[in-house]
Amino acid sequence: MNNKFDWNRFCKVVNKDFRNMWPMFGPTMLILAALPFAVWLFMVVINRDASMPADFRLMMIEGVAYIAALMVPSRMYRTWNLRNEGIYYAMLPASKLEKFCSALFFSLIVCPLIVYLGSMVLDVFLTALPFGPWRDWLWQGEMGFPFTFDIAKLGDYSMSEEGAEAFMYYGTLWNVGCWTGYICTVLMFVFTATLFKRHKVLQTILWIYVIEFVLSLILIPVFIALAASNNLQGLADWMVEQDPKALVDSMMWFAIIFNVLLAALFGWISWRRLNKMAY
Repeated sequence: MNNKFDWNRFCKVVNKDFRNMWPMFGPTMLILAALPFAVWLFMVVINRDASMPADFRLMMIEGVAYIAALMVPSRMYRTWNLRNEGIYYAMLPASKLEKFCSALFFSLIVCPLIVYLGSMVLDVFLTALPFGPWRDWLWQGEMGFPFTFDIAKLGDYSMSEEGAEAFMYYGTLWNVGCWTGYICTVLMFVFTATLFKRHKVLQTILWIYVIEFVLSLILIPVFIALAASNNLQGLADWMVEQDPKALVDSMMWFAIIFNVLLAALFGWISWRRLNKMAY
């Protein structure tokens, strides 16, 4: 129960979590991986002549993998904050740090990757069929493959070298922002899995909605007051006067730094809660 990290013990914890993955989360992963097939079947029944672009299918596959990542902490580690049921998790012959790192490994990588690959294999099979709305292969779409968005594919390759470099630069920033946002969101659900005792995913979504609703009640009057005093017009004029490249650059870097800081906060709070958990 100490906080030392031993690689051999960590591998044993990962192996134990891998063996528990199917009984605790396997059926859910199967359902998530098969959701694109449900869309395919629906389209076959409704309109056999319809087609589904490869980009949209890739978004569906990445979406179900994203959902899987959010559900892992509440399904595979449901008991780690329960006083009576959590004693088994607390008494595993490994340090708290090793168990926490294994939980992050399965939440961020293992389970979403399994769902992603399962959906991708299913998509290849459905595309190979001589009928149905799946016509193009996934890699024939305009989006990057896998997990990224290749913004350069949407540009004109006849542009200047400077313009092409800027296009690639912002595409890279976009991908980094998406990945940091993904890590931040998953770690938020890891934190709420240590906070709520039942219906952890549902309660997290409901609390996010409540917080956003309260913030909107606070911010809307503020914006109305700013608009009445013409402060918003001054802000708009200032933004127009700025270099568009520098403004976009600053906004994207701000989003990335904000995601990193928020992810670090959620990770630290989650670790603190598990480290201080009393069973």
